[in-house]
Amino acid sequence: MSASASSSAAKGTVLNFNLSSADIERIAEALIAQDKKLQDSVAAEANPTFANVIVPIATLHNEQLADGCVIAFLQNVSTNKDVRDASSAANEKLKAYEIECKMRVDVYRAVRAVSDNPDEMASLGPEDHRLVEKIEQELRHYGHALSKEKREHLGKVKTRLSELAIKFKRNINEGDNRAVFMREELEGLPSDFFEGRATEPVNGQEGFVVTTKNPDFFAVMGKAKREETRKSMYLVRSQRCPENIPILQEAVGLRLEAAQLLGYKTHAEFALENKMAKEPAAVLEFIANLRSRVNVLAEKELNEVVALKKADMEAAGKVYTDFYGWDSRYYSNLVKKQKHNVDSEVVKQYFPIKEVTRGMLEIYQNML
Repeated sequence: MSASASSSAAKGTVLNFNLSSADIERIAEALIAQDKKLQDSVAAEANPTFANVIVPIATLHNEQLADGCVIAFLQNVSTNKDVRDASSAANEKLKAYEIECKMRVDVYRAVRAVSDNPDEMASLGPEDHRLVEKIEQELRHYGHALSKEKREHLGKVKTRLSELAIKFKRNINEGDNRAVFMREELEGLPSDFFEGRATEPVNGQEGFVVTTKNPDFFAVMGKAKREETRKSMYLVRSQRCPENIPILQEAVGLRLEAAQLLGYKTHAEFALENKMAKEPAAVLEFIANLRSRVNVLAEKELNEVVALKKADMEAAGKVYTDFYGWDSRYYSNLVKKQKHNVDSEVVKQYFPIKEVTRGMLEIYQNML
């Protein structure tokens, strides 16, 4: 058990939401120190075997996984900004260390010595055999088949990609957009939508603050009767985090560069090597086949929602122009309500949030 796991277990749950920023930093340092000790031990093995190289690596990875996930997860859910910042910083530190340790030539040699030993591999069952292959391939993807110069360059590319991914995610978590609507603009939203909602004065009247976070966004897109309101909310959500555009552009270029350094034509080719599809052509063929099969049903469903919008436009004395992205959820809800007699506002009365949360967690607790 890792150094921090006991503190989580003492509270009766792996998901310890009460960690402080100091706790997070301490756990991250302990995980790195523990792993470095193991890496040094593996690299020093004079006679590498499955038992003294592969088993320790896989075992420690499993033991550390929960703690590593918890301290990284808090950046997404904690209400304390210091904790979110510490979680993000710890995640960045752990990712940087992961790249550093997977580029260790001495550790790769020990793993490769096991995978190249025919007697050792012949003695393994299929699961253990696959484990050796996976660990060797994962390390090889860090450039161990390349020259020293190319391997070092790949390390810099992977480090930069990790930094960009963390920055991208942090911007999403912290950079939420918002809009302010008058009560009449939110016609169709249930009364509990307004309970405890922040307000701001707009031309001397009370306006309601609506964020682009999922609970607010999906409620407006699914229930707001006014198309102008749905459109406004849709555009506000679509335009959040503009600072992520250059990050994404750089990341796409770096992914391609990393893949080509490793001998692949594209990042997709690299990413699919271990997947069932194996190659991009198989994915494209699958998507094309799937599209041809679902298009008939999709057109039928589209005709249903378009008919509802046309009826609304006609009743309001307006001209129908087209069916847009901000219309989809609203009119899909109308179809459910009118055609299938399913009203989420009625259904949710039978599923109070406290009972749903308790029941859901009980199911996961029993299952896991």
